[in-house]
Amino acid sequence: MTEIEYLNSEPIKEGINKLSNNIRTERSDLENYLSLYADKSIISRLDNNNNQVIFGRRGTGKTHLLYAFEDSIQKKASEKGEISSFPIYIDLRKFLPLFTANSNPNVETSIIIFQSLLNEIVNKILDHSKYIFGTNEYGTYSKLELERIEKLKNILKKINIEFDGKVFKKLGDFEFSVEEQNNLKKSLNVSTENASLGINKENGSKVSYSQDNIQYISFNEISKILDDLTYHINGVRILCLLDEWSEIPINLQPYLAELLKRTFIASNYTFKIAAIPYRTRLRSTTYGNIKIGLEEGGDIFPINIDNRYIYEKDKNTTRNFYNELLRNHLIQIDKEVFEEIDENKFINIFFATQALSEILIASAGIPRDFINLFILSYNNRINKKQRIILKNVRNATTEWYSSDKKEEIDKDPLTKRFFEDLVNQIVIEKNKTHFLLPQRFSDNLQIKKLVDLRALHLREKGISHRHIQSKNYDVYSIDYGSYTSLDITKNTLDTDFNEMINQVKTIENIRDARSLSIEDEFFDKFNLAVGQGIKCPTCSKTIDTNHLAYIKQKICNNCFEKVK
Repeated sequence: MTEIEYLNSEPIKEGINKLSNNIRTERSDLENYLSLYADKSIISRLDNNNNQVIFGRRGTGKTHLLYAFEDSIQKKASEKGEISSFPIYIDLRKFLPLFTANSNPNVETSIIIFQSLLNEIVNKILDHSKYIFGTNEYGTYSKLELERIEKLKNILKKINIEFDGKVFKKLGDFEFSVEEQNNLKKSLNVSTENASLGINKENGSKVSYSQDNIQYISFNEISKILDDLTYHINGVRILCLLDEWSEIPINLQPYLAELLKRTFIASNYTFKIAAIPYRTRLRSTTYGNIKIGLEEGGDIFPINIDNRYIYEKDKNTTRNFYNELLRNHLIQIDKEVFEEIDENKFINIFFATQALSEILIASAGIPRDFINLFILSYNNRINKKQRIILKNVRNATTEWYSSDKKEEIDKDPLTKRFFEDLVNQIVIEKNKTHFLLPQRFSDNLQIKKLVDLRALHLREKGISHRHIQSKNYDVYSIDYGSYTSLDITKNTLDTDFNEMINQVKTIENIRDARSLSIEDEFFDKFNLAVGQGIKCPTCSKTIDTNHLAYIKQKICNNCFEKVK
């Protein structure tokens, strides 16, 4: 059987179509997440007692990484015959109250989530007590273990905070110490003197309750109880793997982070949190300039798994990663069929040379996008006597953009308008995909949204322009699946639209992007056109009214003079 015949065989087709079942880890029907994970070096970076936050956009593999890390801890315990750590995977989405259009999430909501999280941790420990104690699944507990399990059940009762409507019930017989009262008043704005609960003054509201209704939550006592819990499980460290952190409303995140810090930071618990950049706020300044939450580099340490595999920066490493990723997934589906392919040449069996380069560029370091583009490219082949060719990949990118990204961009008219202007200037006028952006615009609202939605991809930070001195730039690329999906009038083009798409010049070296940049004029024109900009009376430049300098202090983001 030739390679092309093998590529078109029914077992190969069936295996590739089954691949779509395993794109999202939480919905996958596969069990061994560790064997699936490509480039296991990142897993070893989690194997420590530090609290860590894993940053990555959607599709970068945050959930898969947590599951693979959980598997690695259990594998290590099995090999050693000793359990020193117990991982608990928790999807925070299931603890979120139902929010309506009129909902106003506040500090109370963070306490509800926190209480649910505590209960989940203790329940998981109870459910897996035989594993933790090293007791055979069908064996019986010793007298000491039974006593300890009863202690665990009592601990669960003690930390059960009841919430009835808007009334917090008393937590056991606990009270605050004077120091706790003072700290709590400052950061969570809870009044402990008059037994009233104040909601964050930033939103201008405050709710008070009578002495009979409102009681207190003692972080000191909860922390002691949780320390006692680890004592009763032989000092095993609890690894809390918190997924979907960014689904918590962003204004609540610092409060939940503060609750975790007060309760767990000095105990035998370690947190690994998966979060999306631009949708995460672990620390904040509250009323009275009090800092709350987890401080990066102090309380919690970041790991960024975004942009690890950029073809334009490192061709071999990126190609080898996706080769391993694809092989691992397909072998899990049908080992007998896919193990026949040479391990080192696995990905090359499917792609013509130029098409392989193109899909690695188009994937932009996002494994989920690569898997989807691979499936679509394979199924888009019309000529079955060929491998996947360039045209198949480009058609796949437009199809994937339409099904996965377009709807989210269309929901925000300003972001859609901005993106269309950008595509017109870079793709339609210049026939390119990569461009330079001055670093001062990296916090621009539309830029951040488009990066978050994976319509723009940050490729490289800190690069110089070929012709403009004394400015620092970052390199971005436009997701070229967007070209045929935006409201760009096709009949204004000088050439056939599909032909233009096929002639777009992608690059394979970051430094090739050093001559094309988006400058102030682009942003000024856009901001004035959509009402997001005003002329500065001092420097005459356009003020971005979404810039924090203007929002907070009414100063120009160009000359930093006060705007009257």
